Amino acid sequence: MDGRFYFGFGFDVHPLIQGRKLYIGGVLIPFEKGALGHSDG
Repeated sequence: MDGRFYFGFGFDVHPLIQGRKLYIGGVLIPFEKGALGHSDG
């Protein structure tokens, strides 16, 4: 790294499915569905 800071903006979309826990920003949200995904769902 050269010491400079970089940032970006983006979004991600995942379907919600029954029976999974829902985490947003690392916080568990009480909801009956959770995100379906591979590494970040």
